[in-house]
Amino acid sequence: MLDGLARHRLSGAVLVLAGIAIAIVVLWPNAREDPVPAAAPASRIARVSVPPLGFAFSYPRTWKRTVDGRAIRLRSPEGSVLLTVSSPVTGQQPARVRDALRQQLRQRLAPTQLLREGKGMLGRRMAATFELTGRSGDGDRVRALGVVASTPSRTYAVTLITSAAPSRRRLQEAQAVLASVRLTKPR
Repeated sequence: MLDGLARHRLSGAVLVLAGIAIAIVVLWPNAREDPVPAAAPASRIARVSVPPLGFAFSYPRTWKRTVDGRAIRLRSPEGSVLLTVSSPVTGQQPARVRDALRQQLRQRLAPTQLLREGKGMLGRRMAATFELTGRSGDGDRVRALGVVASTPSRTYAVTLITSAAPSRRRLQEAQAVLASVRLTKPR
């Protein structure tokens, strides 16, 4: 018989595994076949560190980087992936930021359909995530992943927007960026 804490942990683990399974089922069949390098050499990786906002991450040098206030945007070379990392508010306000991000994406990509919502990871931190589909300004079908995590000092939002069928290579690069995110105390 499971006690309350064990049941809660088991439920969380099941949700995480279900999210991974759904992502594999949804994304894998749609991925175009691109050659995937075993590992990117260090010279092909750029690093971003923003000590005043308390975040850092790595990304492929071939991606274009732009900065807009508290947001850094990355775009894959052919434009099939757009990733934004931002720190919109101070303090721990993940629910507020998640709701605002979801509202913004629903307006920007209308009409949308929510595919999933649950827990995930941003670097080594637990995060709230949601995924939806919608239409870009050009009318093309797109997928959007929202990830929100916080530290005692700040709340962070990551948005990943891809074409409906991005290449496996671009998905792996985007996943590597998300895995590389480090949230620290702002200096």
